[in-house]
Amino acid sequence: MGDKIEDAIKLIVSQTNYTQEEALQKLKYWDGNYLYVIKEYLNPNFLKKKQKKDTSKNQKIMSEIRNFMDTANREYVERKKKEDEHKQYLMKVRAQFLSEKKKYPECLFDPPNCFKCIENCQNPICPKEKDARELMNTNL
Repeated sequence: MGDKIEDAIKLIVSQTNYTQEEALQKLKYWDGNYLYVIKEYLNPNFLKKKQKKDTSKNQKIMSEIRNFMDTANREYVERKKKEDEHKQYLMKVRAQFLSEKKKYPECLFDPPNCFKCIENCQNPICPKEKDARELMNTNL
């Protein structure tokens, strides 16, 4: 026997429960293709193609509609979750702002009610005389 066949038999024996005689027999059956021998050991029906299910046009259409609606619903839920998280964040920032504002009673800045304050306001969060809406638009 040639070196290639002996190496293939060693490989087949190491990868399967075949003896050397069985490995040689299978190797001859598959015309020296050791991969087919191992694939056959793992799955005896490895060459059989899986048959596709024939579906009618109506079934295909309904399937596409379901997929589309599932995707739309999933995206809606994600958007809603992000919006809720953003609202929670804004509420948290507003609460922090209000707690900081209590330290400076002379500060008039109170969005969304009042967007301006006096010039000599001591509050570091306050935009002073400038309109805070203009500042928000420039930061975008």
